[in-house]
Amino acid sequence: MKFTKLSLITALAVTSVFAGEGKISGDAKLFYGTSDAGSADLFTDGTNTMGDAAVSLDYSRDIADGITFNAGMTGISTLGLENTLVGATWVDHALEDRAWIDVANITAKLGNTTAVLGRQKLDTPLAFTETWNIVENTFDAFTFVNSNVPNTTLVASAVTRANGAGEFKNIQGGMGDVGEAIYTVGAITDLTPNINAQAWYYNVAHSDSQKLWLQADGKVAEGISIGTQYAMAMADKGDDSSVVAAKVGYDLNGISTYAAFSLADEDGQTGFTNYGGYGGSKLYTEAWWNFGYVTKPGAQAIAFGASTDLAGLGLTAQYTTVTNDSDRASDEMDEITLTASKTVGPVDATLALINTSSDDDAMDGNTIQAYLTVPFSL
Repeated sequence: MKFTKLSLITALAVTSVFAGEGKISGDAKLFYGTSDAGSADLFTDGTNTMGDAAVSLDYSRDIADGITFNAGMTGISTLGLENTLVGATWVDHALEDRAWIDVANITAKLGNTTAVLGRQKLDTPLAFTETWNIVENTFDAFTFVNSNVPNTTLVASAVTRANGAGEFKNIQGGMGDVGEAIYTVGAITDLTPNINAQAWYYNVAHSDSQKLWLQADGKVAEGISIGTQYAMAMADKGDDSSVVAAKVGYDLNGISTYAAFSLADEDGQTGFTNYGGYGGSKLYTEAWWNFGYVTKPGAQAIAFGASTDLAGLGLTAQYTTVTNDSDRASDEMDEITLTASKTVGPVDATLALINTSSDDDAMDGNTIQAYLTVPFSL
């Protein structure tokens, strides 16, 4: 079955509801990045430098008992710096100033069931909103959440359109069809003490492909945590595949560390990246910057990470190495990332230093990124 798509009616609804009283929040961001991958030099103009400024506004208003209208708009611009300080952008907006509706939904709560109907952010293993970029990807979806079962949350969702994989344009934000729909049902439970378990099933209607995601995370001793992930894809052409991952974390004296491993089926052709997103995944081993390697068929990945707070300065380090049994050397990659974050007045600032080793010249080299974010509420 086809679901009615959001259209200009959504824009008109947002315009009218903004006239009433409600809660307004958002943020302003300025992101910059430069890389010396290939034959490029750091801080030169061209495609090796990228920059964007973005402003997001989120609005919510209770329109009846248990019913809330949520709306959001995002605008993005290079501030006219293209072909001078920057030559590329963080997301595809054709170097033009753009604004679009990224959230427009009705949230209704009846007893222990909540329904979210319309454009929304999602957080499921294979369809989720990625928050690392200057703007967030969203979905046109119908989602139902129920908590009748003690310590358990049941979720059902049908996704009809998504952005993130293409150009952000016009008021619709470049939403693209995902076929007839992507259906998912999931259960998240804390019934077992100190263990959070979840199971998700996905069905892609137009291709009749199916995916299963199982995960369990728990605390086994003071300061020690473990996690396991298993995902399986069953495609209509018989190119079944799977991936398994495990993680161990250890916290001591304000320092958090972890080690993770993942192995993707070398015979499969189906990855486990985000439907309609920027290419990231929920695997424990996912790289900090170079997404997509750990989910390729045959990928074997190891990741180590550590984070701490030093006098108000948040410091993190992550190392990811990916080998692959395929004949494609470009499927392998090593990445080291160091970040420092600090809040200065109203500004959240982060500096990231990334070193990538890869036979893919477009990825091999050093990257420097700076993020400035100013959250606000009105």
